[in-house]
Amino acid sequence: MTHTSRSALLFLGLGLASFWACGGGSSSGTVGSPAPSALKLLPATGDIKVGGILQVWAEDVQGHTIPATFSVVEPQGGTVDASGRYQAPTTAGTYHLRATSSQVPGAVAEVPVKVSAYLAALSQAASTQFSRSDHSATLLPDGSVLLAGGMESSQLERYLPAAGTFVSAGDLGTRRWAHQASVLPGGGVLLTGGVYGVSVLATAQVYEAGTGLRTVGPLTATRMLHAAAELADGRILLTGGLPATGSDVYATSTSELFNPATGGFTASASMASPRTGHTATRLPDGRILIAGGRNSTCWYGCPELIWASAELYDSATGTFTPTGRMAQARYGHTATPLPDGRILITGGTTPDLPNTDVSSSVEIYDPATGAFTAAGTMLRPRSHHTATLLTDGRVLLAHGRTQGEGSLASATLEVFDPLLAKSMLLTSNLTTRYRHTATRLLSGDVLLAGGTEGGGGIKLTEVFR
Repeated sequence: MTHTSRSALLFLGLGLASFWACGGGSSSGTVGSPAPSALKLLPATGDIKVGGILQVWAEDVQGHTIPATFSVVEPQGGTVDASGRYQAPTTAGTYHLRATSSQVPGAVAEVPVKVSAYLAALSQAASTQFSRSDHSATLLPDGSVLLAGGMESSQLERYLPAAGTFVSAGDLGTRRWAHQASVLPGGGVLLTGGVYGVSVLATAQVYEAGTGLRTVGPLTATRMLHAAAELADGRILLTGGLPATGSDVYATSTSELFNPATGGFTASASMASPRTGHTATRLPDGRILIAGGRNSTCWYGCPELIWASAELYDSATGTFTPTGRMAQARYGHTATPLPDGRILITGGTTPDLPNTDVSSSVEIYDPATGAFTAAGTMLRPRSHHTATLLTDGRVLLAHGRTQGEGSLASATLEVFDPLLAKSMLLTSNLTTRYRHTATRLLSGDVLLAGGTEGGGGIKLTEVFR
């Protein structure tokens, strides 16, 4: 068959940006499916981070998908799969992506992609549309970030990395804060529990791009400040939390499971201890590590117990079993899965220090031994902060409640290297904050949004690069 050449441009986007084709071509034997005879890739931005992800696809000027295969020229230049999902290598450098037309023999183009190390720098981003604290932020399959709830708003909004802006995404119908957001198979987001006014919620909603919100559930119990973990089979485990607002409220030890196939919640086993402000983190073998927390909000009429204990949930048996014990009791801490399968525990509020209740302690849990070991200290004490695994294996510890900076909330961040047990400190010139969110974008950058400086919620956002 003879092909008449006609030029085409394919645009290669980073993160949210798309991979487009402009122009067309003569028929390649498929009716109504124009094919280019030449392909040229145009990056939408300059670079992505080491280990970052790039999604690409091809369309013609009419919006029809152009079949193409993608490859990386350099053997150590990362990988790209059949769907066009590129994963950058862990070594900085300039690499070349290649696109080959599936319709026109010989139609091949290459483009350089710059893969950069982190600059360890902050840049101010567009403000959120609504003030938010104790909200949730979830990375969606298309690379945008869904912000949901918070003390100040029932509105949903999405951050679009390519445009650097926030757009409206619907309304929850009622405010929801101190809730949990979990990713479902297929990319939907499950929002569970939380509090509205003085009422703790047993309601749940699922957000799906393109269709919006739908109600599921309800939960088997009211829960706020609980923990949620995504099981390997797609179900969601909810543990602990507070059943009511106010002082002298005891946490619950109960747990329950959400089944995406039925949209329902069912009770599971109870933990050994009632917990709120704890963490729930999936291990490589599918078990869930439950660590720390406190037993109540007791201020006046009862003692508050803060836990150093931890337990493991096994979804195969539906049971909890004890595991190692942390060196410090803590709640409001973080638990971050490391690339080697261990779990990094940082900061939190603790009763184990003489002159402060905010911890700078770092510990690592090893699933192979079931033990916690000391792993250094942060450069600042932090509680209700965020911990985000960077694409180079280090962890960004951001803001939080602190002491010693002259304010309730911290303006500092640090990049912690688990292999060296050392941090590098940087300071935000924009704001102090805690009870905020931190979300790693597909590019590897981290979006910091909302939180509080000690009063109401804020709209301020920054991007760590």
